[in-house]
Amino acid sequence: GIGGTFQYGYNISIINAPASYIQTFMNMTWLERTGVPLESNVILLLWSFTVSAYPLGGLTGAVVAGPMAIMLGRKMSLLLNNVFVIIAAALSGFSQMAKSFEMIMLSRFFTGVNAGVSMNIQPMYLAESAPKKLRGAVALTSASFTALGLVLGQVVGLRELLGREESWPFLLASNVVPALIQLTALPWFPESPRYLLIDRGDKESCI
Repeated sequence: GIGGTFQYGYNISIINAPASYIQTFMNMTWLERTGVPLESNVILLLWSFTVSAYPLGGLTGAVVAGPMAIMLGRKMSLLLNNVFVIIAAALSGFSQMAKSFEMIMLSRFFTGVNAGVSMNIQPMYLAESAPKKLRGAVALTSASFTALGLVLGQVVGLRELLGREESWPFLLASNVVPALIQLTALPWFPESPRYLLIDRGDKESCI
C-alpha cells in the first residue's frame, strides 16, 4: 500500500500547505519573463489548472489501469506505475530552479496518473493474492493507506518540516520516497495467482 493508495492520499494533502507560496512563485516567474505581474484572477486560474491536473491525470490512469493489469500483470503494473511519480518528483523538485510553474502542472498530472493506476490495480492485486480467510481484511488496507497518506501529507506539510516557503519544492517531490520503498519491496512479492491462471494460462506458476 505504501506505493499505491498511500500515494493517492499523500498527494491530495501535500498540495495544500504550499498553495500561497506556489502562487507567489507563479507571479514572480511571470514578472521575470514579461516584466508585468499577473492579475489575481489570472493567478487563481493558473492555480486552478495546477490543482485540476491531478484529477485529470487520475482519470487517465484509471482508463489505462485495466489494459495495464491484463497486459503486464498486477505486480509489474504497480512497479512501472512508480515511474510516473519519479518523473513528477523530478519536475516539481526542479521547477523553482528552472523558473517554470508549468513543470508543477505537468508534475501534478503525472502524479494523478499514478494515483489512478494504483487506486484500481492495488485493491485488485491484494484481493487476488490474499488467502481466502484474510481477503476482506487485506482488501480494506487500501482505504487505510489512503487515510494514512492524507494524515502524513498534512504532517510533512507543517512549517516545522517541509511547509516553509523555501522548501515547498522538496515537499512536492517527497512523494518519491514511497515510490522508492515500493520499488525496493514489491519485487519480492508474488504475482497475482488469478492473473497467472486466467490471463496467462500458466497453471503451474499459479499453483
